[in-house]
Amino acid sequence: MDWSAAVAYGAMGGAIVEAVVFYGRISTWQAVRHRVLARGRGRLPSLRRYIDLPSDLLAAVTRLLLGAGAGWLFHSQITGVYAAVAVGASAPALLRQLGAAKSVRGSADDATATGSRRGRAAVGDIAAGNERTATPGAAFGSGGVNEQWGEGSG
Repeated sequence: MDWSAAVAYGAMGGAIVEAVVFYGRISTWQAVRHRVLARGRGRLPSLRRYIDLPSDLLAAVTRLLLGAGAGWLFHSQITGVYAAVAVGASAPALLRQLGAAKSVRGSADDATATGSRRGRAAVGDIAAGNERTATPGAAFGSGGVNEQWGEGSG
């Protein structure tokens, strides 16, 4: 697909996702208003409580730019309009996943390069198909996966 079309359709995908997010906020506001009205007492919530214009506009522009950027990045692999819109809509999640995969790979490489037994065991066990014997979060070191669940440093 031509790069300019992929950028435009990617931005449209980002706009669609932002519209869905905006609808979710409006829908929540509406539901709260209906609950207050059904009870017959209390103050109706202000729309400003659910929409913060400066931050929401910045988030929308960012999502459009991410969608356009993903369309440009993958333009040579996109063959149709729907695919370009889907790439744009999934841009934040796609780019987050690519970044996470790169950081996990880097952490595992760092642990192996420093000779860390924990890192070597985890990477080696997982590569050998022994996920059960690998220490969870071992390749992450301090601040790893186990600390997120309150189980210590791994």
